[in-house]
Amino acid sequence: RLSLGCHRSRAVRCPGHLMVIAEFYDRKSLLITGSTGFVGKVLLEKILRDLPQVNKLYLIIRTSNNQPVHERLDEDILASKVFDRLRAIHGSEFDSYVKSKLVPIAGDLSKNNVGLSDADLAEIAANVNVVMHCAASIDFRERLDKAVESNVLGTFRLFTLAKGFKDLKAFVHCSTAYVHANRPSVVAEELPPLNFNPEEMVQTILKIDPAQIDKLTPGILGKYPNSYTYTKAISEHMLCRKREGVPLAIVRPTIVGSAHREPFPGWTDSVAAVGAVILYIGVGLVQFLKGMPDVVADVVPVDIVANMLIASAIGVASQDKVEIYHCGTSHRAPVRWGNFAHYVIDYWRTHRPAKSIAPATILLHRTTIGYELHFFLKFIAPSFLYQIFAHLLGNEAQKRNAERFKKATRAARLIGDTFEHFTCNEWTFLVDNSERLYTGMLGADDRRVFAADTRAINWRSYIVTFCYGLQKFILKEEGIRPPLESEEVVTRDEIHHQGYWSWMFSDMSWAIHSYRHVTPLPVQARQHKDIKGLVLQTPTVRAAMDRVAQEEGVSLAVIEKRANRMVDRMGHTLNMTVVRVIGWFLKKVWRKMYQGIHVDERGLEAVRQAVKRAPVILLPTHRSYVDFLLLSYIFFEYDLPVPYIAAGEDFLGVAIVQWIFRRCGAFFMRRSFHGDALYWAVFSEYVQRMVVDHHPVEFYIEGKRSRSGKSLYPKMGLLSMAAEPFLNGQVNDVALVPVAISYEKVLEGELYGNEMMGESKTKESLNGLLRATKVLRMNWGRINVVISNPVSMQKYTSEFITDTTQRRMEGKLAPVYNMPGGDDPSAILRKELVEGKARSPASPLAANPTAATAPPPATTVPAPYTPPAPSALCNPYVNREDKRMLIESLAFHIISIFDRTIRITTTAIVSTILLTYRRGINRDELILKADWLREEIGLHGGEVAYDGKTEALVDYALSLLRNLVSKRRNMYEPSHSVHGGGQGQGNPNLNYRKNILVLAFYRNQLLHLFQWEGIFACVLAWFSGYSGYGTSKRKAKIANQEGGNGVEGDRLFEEVRFLTGLLTSEFVNRPGMATNQFLQGVLERLVSREWVLRHVLPAGADGKSHSYYRISLRGEGPMTFLCHMFWPLIESAMVAAVTLFSIQPDIEIPAPSLHQRMGWLAEKMYDEGKLYFYESCSMETLSNFLPTFTQLGVMTMKRPAPPAPVRAATPAAAAGGKKKSSMTAAPVRRTANADVEMVQLLPPYREKDGALKALAERISHYRRTPPLSSQGKDFKRVIVEKFPLLAKL
Repeated sequence: RLSLGCHRSRAVRCPGHLMVIAEFYDRKSLLITGSTGFVGKVLLEKILRDLPQVNKLYLIIRTSNNQPVHERLDEDILASKVFDRLRAIHGSEFDSYVKSKLVPIAGDLSKNNVGLSDADLAEIAANVNVVMHCAASIDFRERLDKAVESNVLGTFRLFTLAKGFKDLKAFVHCSTAYVHANRPSVVAEELPPLNFNPEEMVQTILKIDPAQIDKLTPGILGKYPNSYTYTKAISEHMLCRKREGVPLAIVRPTIVGSAHREPFPGWTDSVAAVGAVILYIGVGLVQFLKGMPDVVADVVPVDIVANMLIASAIGVASQDKVEIYHCGTSHRAPVRWGNFAHYVIDYWRTHRPAKSIAPATILLHRTTIGYELHFFLKFIAPSFLYQIFAHLLGNEAQKRNAERFKKATRAARLIGDTFEHFTCNEWTFLVDNSERLYTGMLGADDRRVFAADTRAINWRSYIVTFCYGLQKFILKEEGIRPPLESEEVVTRDEIHHQGYWSWMFSDMSWAIHSYRHVTPLPVQARQHKDIKGLVLQTPTVRAAMDRVAQEEGVSLAVIEKRANRMVDRMGHTLNMTVVRVIGWFLKKVWRKMYQGIHVDERGLEAVRQAVKRAPVILLPTHRSYVDFLLLSYIFFEYDLPVPYIAAGEDFLGVAIVQWIFRRCGAFFMRRSFHGDALYWAVFSEYVQRMVVDHHPVEFYIEGKRSRSGKSLYPKMGLLSMAAEPFLNGQVNDVALVPVAISYEKVLEGELYGNEMMGESKTKESLNGLLRATKVLRMNWGRINVVISNPVSMQKYTSEFITDTTQRRMEGKLAPVYNMPGGDDPSAILRKELVEGKARSPASPLAANPTAATAPPPATTVPAPYTPPAPSALCNPYVNREDKRMLIESLAFHIISIFDRTIRITTTAIVSTILLTYRRGINRDELILKADWLREEIGLHGGEVAYDGKTEALVDYALSLLRNLVSKRRNMYEPSHSVHGGGQGQGNPNLNYRKNILVLAFYRNQLLHLFQWEGIFACVLAWFSGYSGYGTSKRKAKIANQEGGNGVEGDRLFEEVRFLTGLLTSEFVNRPGMATNQFLQGVLERLVSREWVLRHVLPAGADGKSHSYYRISLRGEGPMTFLCHMFWPLIESAMVAAVTLFSIQPDIEIPAPSLHQRMGWLAEKMYDEGKLYFYESCSMETLSNFLPTFTQLGVMTMKRPAPPAPVRAATPAAAAGGKKKSSMTAAPVRRTANADVEMVQLLPPYREKDGALKALAERISHYRRTPPLSSQGKDFKRVIVEKFPLLAKL
């Protein structure tokens, strides 16, 4: 401050007295200049919205042509969309509110007393407490003498006027950080050094002949790039020299960009500075600039500038001092021009403006010669040649185009020259003083409401929102949507480190230098041999080995060797060198295949915090093999511990893949543990060991890849194992992190089609891996990764215990016994070990994971088990049934998070429409339907992973689906051919069916959003007389408001519950979700949207009125659309039910055989035209009805009992002697059919004209085609007549 020549006032506030913004501005009046400008409007809106306690806001507004100042206030300020948020808050009171605060005054900074009348001057001098001077000439090309007049003399006139104000608390001057533009460096918050006297220089400039000033300007400016920065530097010096005790705050923003948060993201009305560059890139006018990609671009959002202007007055209020506050991002949140340009192109690539002349692209030239040569070849030479051609041979239109080209050349040159200084030089503007202001003088609420911390900026999100704001508010284009927030493109082309070789080998440099500042874990990662030793010495594994040795009659050493081999086979050998090599390889592969991998960075930061406090379990959705390495790659990219991944033993058959996977952290598991207690114990302890060591573990709660595109029912085994360390007190908490991954196009699409048509799953092999290299030549769209906030096991368990206990005490839930379950030896072993452990000394796996290396105590013999009395108290820590309920509830909660957060892809939207109009739809109609569906997805809580116009969405999706969709006579429909060869080539019928199944995979991604409305639609369609064929009779009935009451409310709910139960395996819902209250809510939404008509009949004999419902004429279109989404599932259910007629009473058949019968019958029924939707033949969908019919009590499915263990032939052999029987040491081997479940109809459904007939008829009501009906005939005969192929079964 000594360098500023300032002196502290004697009236200095006590350091302990903290001034808050609301308190300071209470009943104070402000004078604001520049309120018609970009920064001024945002400042004004912020004060009116968040500081309503201010008294008056005096606005000095320059008018022309005798325009009334109030008129300019209304037209140029209040008419701006920047006040839309304030309008929404105040509603009809908006005008009266702003008029009560705003006092517009005609003035001109170029005149004496800034052009104020005597009356206005007297009022201002008596009332104004704070001056905020935002007016300036920001034109970089402004003639030097005019810039001096505006930025220096105009400021000084206002400042001189302010000295005479009666009670001036602070004068806030909005300058620019680039007053230091002449010396790129690290810049402190101090006055710029000048090698001349500023007052003398001003007088010298004003005396120069205007005709000569342009020639002399470069010499005067020196190293300053323009007159704006030069005059701003002079202005600061003159204010400090002539201050005379006025409290002065100088706020220095850097390059001001669009709003970050307020009044709403992306708002801008200015195309100055960087906004002009972004806009010109978007319209294709600027395609290259001179600049350094690794130079920091210091862009600051305008709302942060407004907040700093408001807060800065407090730093100097009533004090004889000057404070300078930088407002920029280079110090705390730098972004480089290379990344900035990449994010800009990322937006314009999918949001091409209607007025663009070329696709958006940008290249930063490091050298002047490269830039000049490129500009000459791109603009100068073509423009010159076109000018000659147009004037010599062209017509009038060509001459006009030549002039436009000439103007475009000048504009491109102007942009390049203007911004060259800022893209080729780097400054770091320190914000120490600004941070002291916010941390030392403001409260927490002030820091939140008037936020100025630039570290909160997500640069990709901000820059694409900036582009969106320019397109919406400057180009005024309709139909564009705000971009998705808080996303980062992992496959960005970044130069992480400076230097030529880093630029040449950026991916290699990234792989080598990344993952150096990893978020630390509480426990250092263990080697495989250490983990194995700890696992094999646990009481659970020792007890399991003793039990298996006793059952098989072999020595313990034999079983120990078997357990050793198990751990070696399943164990990971994480190696960071291999991870770096694979990371380098994947970065290149991702960039080749995908347009981007979009990651929710807020979720990553939440995981980073969770890793520090508790073990983290990653639970991603599973739609593709890409999932296996995707999260590891993302964690490597963001310096998070690479997780251990649960993978199936299928990969062990591919030597190279299993070697890579194992060293990237994969551990392997069997598909089934059935009947193998030793394997269960070893694997369970292995998983628990990783959890206790606090290392992130990743597994798929759905168990397998979803071939249907929908969420699968959760598997509880691994989740239960991962939760065990928390439930037995080894760790204080476990953080479960749901990760929703959606693909615009899956690699396995064709394979899924084959499998859903009944072909065997393609086995993983090296040959298949090598053949898959063709995918590198294809466009697979983008991947969307949404990482949800971690679910605390501790918090969830506490809430579960409270809720369950409460419901039991209220009688809504029965108390439970803690009884052993089933004949499964592993289940019995689990029960005995848990009970034994509860009565044994402390486990070696103590809550402190660092103590886990201690040798385990000797195996204890479990105490006798005594079942406790039933209790209303829920205690999952000791009660096994409560634990099961807890894990089940948690699993359903995780799946619900998947469905709530997964991003809906462009291909899902277009596939849904194409399958609804599978006979063909033109582009215009497709766009119209896509726009409607897009809105509906938003209304149902979904989020579309595309924020461009719907036309661009449709075109983009069609380009990704080009191998599945064909265009004939301007109509789009599922293709009958396979593009690029492949299985099925030459068989249009087979190709069409396969394409239908793949399109259905994409459609099913959004099916869960419309589950309840879709089920209501199918039921109401039947009762409204709609079977899928648009008859004039039906339409006349619907049009007649008096005719046809529809279905009574109770009956409607009954049928909805029936369909919900029938589709229970298709949608993962919490048990008991379909309550009357919930269903009534869904129905009320349909009624409120006028899709469903409600007709209330007067009270009858029972004294109650009855409500009837049917589809309205307005709702016919959307409800039919919903029906088309759910009819295929109902057709599948009908096929499954009809297939049950082929099972003879009292006969058991293998479940796979029944499944194959269903697929065969469905295929034949489709061939004969009995089915409308081919996706109803999907083997994945048909398989879901096996557990559904079991749950509905139609049939049973059970496995045969496991074979008895083979015991040793002699005691000597059992003791491990040398002479053994051939049967002695053989482990238990399961037969090929040991895991095959057998199906048998239950008694009520064995009579074909009984319950099974009723079930099939009831299901058939809700399909698209006319229902099955026996009409008094034998139903079995009707079925055979309708489907003759059934007789063959």
